[in-house]
Amino acid sequence: MQATRTNPEWVQALTGANPLQAEALSELRELLLRAALYTLATHVDDLRARTPDERLALAEDCAQEATLAVLSRIGDFRGDSKFTTWAYKFGINVALARARRERWKGVSLDALGEEEATDWLEQKIDAGVVDSEAAALRSEVAGMIQDVINTELTERQRQVLHWIAFDDVPMDVVVERLETNRNAVYKLLHDARLKVKRRLSTHGYEVEDIYDLFR
Repeated sequence: MQATRTNPEWVQALTGANPLQAEALSELRELLLRAALYTLATHVDDLRARTPDERLALAEDCAQEATLAVLSRIGDFRGDSKFTTWAYKFGINVALARARRERWKGVSLDALGEEEATDWLEQKIDAGVVDSEAAALRSEVAGMIQDVINTELTERQRQVLHWIAFDDVPMDVVVERLETNRNAVYKLLHDARLKVKRRLSTHGYEVEDIYDLFR
């Protein structure tokens, strides 16, 4: 790889038809493959069902997807960092998303969402540093959130909120299981969060207050 290639030279080589484009694309894909391999190696538990050859193939798929993402977003590059640093993040993000999706393959989402919000929020509390006043406030907020979930959310809003906010299910997995699109899931999640926020606001709580309580 040409370590001396400058940011403008990278952009120029990757955009438009020119003799350097094939070489630059090859170097970019090599960079993103390294990013994907490193990321997948740190998430081996999510890929335990994959053989080493399958993991390599997955990394190559991630590198290809990240390459296309870089090319589609190259107009957003402003030169605030090295081009390779900027591009490397695409490889990491794509591989992270794929690793998380692999973890949820074969997992039934129907078995999730049974845990109540109050139980989930209580797990975020470090019992060693909670004083009685903070504990009371947290319990009150958790109760309000659970009440909104039980009484104001639609079944689908409740389902999506649990999966994404409580169970940490990747957005792409939710979209696939619901046989819908990202915009529809975003809308469900947005409306659910808005209802929770409105209830908390009527009791004098703002988002920043909630973050402080459950930090």
